[in-house]
Amino acid sequence: MRQLSSADWTMVSLDTATAHNTIGIVGIYDPSTRTETRDPVTYEEVLKYVEARLHVAESFRERLVHVPFGLDRPWWIRDGDFDLEYHVRHIALPRPGSWRQLCTQIARIHARPLDLTRPPWELYLIDGLDGVDHLPQGAFAVFLRVHHSAIDGVAGAEILTALHSHEPDDGPPPVPEDYQWEPDSMPSDLGLLSRAALHGAVRPVDVLRQVRKLAPQLPALVTDTRDPAVTSPASLAKATRFNQVVSPHRVFGTAYTTLDVLKEIRAAMPQATINDVGVAIVGGAIRRYLLDKDELPDEAMVAMMPISVRPTATRSSGTTVSATSTGTSGNEYSVAPITMATDEDDPLDRLARIVKSTAHVKDSGAHPVRSLIAMSEEAFGGLIGTVQRAAVRALSRRGRTVAAHTLVSNVPGPLTPMYFCGAQMVDTTGLGPVLDGMGLNNGIGSYGNRVTFCFTADRKALPDPEVYEQCLSGAVEELLEAAREVQG
Repeated sequence: MRQLSSADWTMVSLDTATAHNTIGIVGIYDPSTRTETRDPVTYEEVLKYVEARLHVAESFRERLVHVPFGLDRPWWIRDGDFDLEYHVRHIALPRPGSWRQLCTQIARIHARPLDLTRPPWELYLIDGLDGVDHLPQGAFAVFLRVHHSAIDGVAGAEILTALHSHEPDDGPPPVPEDYQWEPDSMPSDLGLLSRAALHGAVRPVDVLRQVRKLAPQLPALVTDTRDPAVTSPASLAKATRFNQVVSPHRVFGTAYTTLDVLKEIRAAMPQATINDVGVAIVGGAIRRYLLDKDELPDEAMVAMMPISVRPTATRSSGTTVSATSTGTSGNEYSVAPITMATDEDDPLDRLARIVKSTAHVKDSGAHPVRSLIAMSEEAFGGLIGTVQRAAVRALSRRGRTVAAHTLVSNVPGPLTPMYFCGAQMVDTTGLGPVLDGMGLNNGIGSYGNRVTFCFTADRKALPDPEVYEQCLSGAVEELLEAAREVQG
């Protein structure tokens, strides 16, 4: 048994009847690279393939156990009733099997709550992608969805990497000699309450210990280091269509560019990072979308950007993820608000303001934030969900939003070709959680030289995902054209 961190507990507590804190990762594959057979991948093959890799991450066979009355953080236990066939599923798209059909089906699956009485993940083998022009004949998709309490975005990318090989005929990662998996016995309510009482007794000591560690950083913490271009102490941002209580329905989509294009844009502003360029593209897309709806706020919109502090081997060329690299699972991250400069018409001026905003976050220092997160380990993370829901509803009535208009996360993917059941990955994208007050979640990912801009949204807030895909593509072209003009 191991106990959830306060951050992980918060991920569970944010769930509602219409919003679930779930991460999704999609891979699309070309079966022609299978060395032994080029026949379609079968469900039985996938079961065998996944079973041989269960040791790479504890999350695959752990389930949640809640403490009675919510008196303490829940626990992860190794599930003695683990049933792989429940978690691995097989579906097919109806003809013609178009890109929009695939996105719609994935969005519908993503909208469903995961069963948290089981290990919180599902993997779907999806056939019938014959109507997608940019995919090879016979291509299939794999959709892995995991509750956010079990992994953060970087850990999710590492799990996806661990489920793949670097060559079509590579075997699974070896099981370490000292690795043994045995299920935990189900703890009794009395046992959980006893642990909660003990935890309650030592919690004040742990809080004092964290405060002592935090003391040298107090000057930085009491100083208001917020960027006035991003957030004002005196007011909260005006809400948009994305900052309401969400419906139970989702949409999902992806637009593409290349790393070479982002580097060409960056050459026009060397002080920018590739991440800054990505945020500027998302900001440009949201500006285009809301202008078309005649709903663009006069003030600049704000994005919340998760910053993972988890070490990652995902982008290491030729590196195999070990059986313990994601064993701790959970979330290791900080967050920072940055401007998207959506009130700026000129795309390069917009990028310059984003560069200044992200530089301010770096200059203000992430260490005090991490220390506060560490101290929050001893807080009642479950209260945050209640407070968040109450705040969203209260602010919605005032036409305001809690802290940011949208979330933008950047999770770089593998640089080298990856294979699943011998089939080469030709495309990858992802989905993020959509919660009350945050009805649009933007992701930036990559695979080799390809860069993906993916999004998950409340269907009520964004009923036309194909239009937002076009806005993302248009924002790339707009910024690239402006960069080329500057460089002559």
